[in-house]
Amino acid sequence: MNYIIAVDGGGTKTEAVAYNLFGDELVSSTKGFGNIMINRETALKNIIDSINECIIKVNEKYGSSECLFIYAGLAGVEAGDYKEYIREILNKRFKTDVMVINDAELAHASLLNGGDGILTISGTGSISIGIKDGRIERTGGWGHLLGDEGSGYYIAIRALKRAALEEDSRLSKSLLTNEIMKKLNINKIEYIKEFVYSSSKGEIASLAKIVEICADSDEYANRILTDAGKELAKITCMVAQKLDFEGKVMVGIKGSIITKMNAVKKSFKESLNSKLKEVVIIEDNTSPVKGGYYLSMKELNSKSF
Repeated sequence: MNYIIAVDGGGTKTEAVAYNLFGDELVSSTKGFGNIMINRETALKNIIDSINECIIKVNEKYGSSECLFIYAGLAGVEAGDYKEYIREILNKRFKTDVMVINDAELAHASLLNGGDGILTISGTGSISIGIKDGRIERTGGWGHLLGDEGSGYYIAIRALKRAALEEDSRLSKSLLTNEIMKKLNINKIEYIKEFVYSSSKGEIASLAKIVEICADSDEYANRILTDAGKELAKITCMVAQKLDFEGKVMVGIKGSIITKMNAVKKSFKESLNSKLKEVVIIEDNTSPVKGGYYLSMKELNSKSF
């Protein structure tokens, strides 16, 4: 049996899925983060292990089979020559055709079915990517040190900075700060520094959930979420301007922050509608990995003619 493997590697996890040529999921594997910018060696190991596990599972379940294509959408590959670097490693390791793109492009293909439009993602990190008449433009996606505005990491860091400010200014601890301390099981604000500098991007971003829980009762927590929505609308509009979108714009949204945090989503939609003429928001639970299947089949079909 012939099959393809699609890989989605982000700041928190790496998901690999093997599909038959009809788009049916055969097996899957989930490992740790696949963002090459967090730690190159660990990310590569997670990516390779997830692919290898899929191959083993397919052979065990279906007998002797051949992987025709590996399509990997990975966060962080826009830096330097990482796309080609990873492609060569995977090609040498698995002896098959390999394509490496940004994880946002993978999600775009999945959610917008290969059509024109914009996809804005906010999970651990954030990015907006648009495609129009074959042109691709991106805004954001600079990583947690240079950007990721509106992301889970952005929300968590805003909350942690507020806690530090309260300590430095001798202000009473807010509800948000108290809940963060409770979550981290610490009794002194000073200990948040140890947490930040010893934790992964994903671990820090997980504190965004505490901000959401406090938002109804804590004014600053609510402001953080509202600002996150505005920041995501801003990068979406930048992409729309780069691609000269006029009239109706299809905007897909993906990621737990923008899809599941109501305050962020509400702020995003309101800000977007105030800046663009006509917006159609697309949201569903389709896994970004499925985009790798669509793009793989497009490549395979083009080679058959």
